[in-house]
Amino acid sequence: MGWFGGGSDDGGSGEAKSFTSDDAAGYGGGANMMSGGGGGGSAASDGAAEMQQMSMMLQQQMLVQQVINDLSDKSYEKCITSKPTETLNGTQVACVKATVNKWMDTNEFITGRLEKKAQQQQQSQY
Repeated sequence: MGWFGGGSDDGGSGEAKSFTSDDAAGYGGGANMMSGGGGGGSAASDGAAEMQQMSMMLQQQMLVQQVINDLSDKSYEKCITSKPTETLNGTQVACVKATVNKWMDTNEFITGRLEKKAQQQQQSQY
């Protein structure tokens, strides 16, 4: 398969995969991504804004993956005290659920506190 799902050298599978998201269909960039409204400056700034948005999305995905990995490590260290097997017993499952729930509750609490503090700071500026 060629780059990004294009091309015909797909290794004999006969099926090309598309790696684009559904929102790309609404972009309207066509084959030439720099073709866009009026002048070249507008298209360049649109491209830069799109690139920045994609970069932020990728950073968020990486952050979520890091949190999942950290939470998995912490749960494993805390809950799997005996020799690991293919399945978890009831106690281990309950421990993992409790660990995840505790993390989620703490995260929600801290996020709420930070948002409240930010709102108070904004109100005090006016």
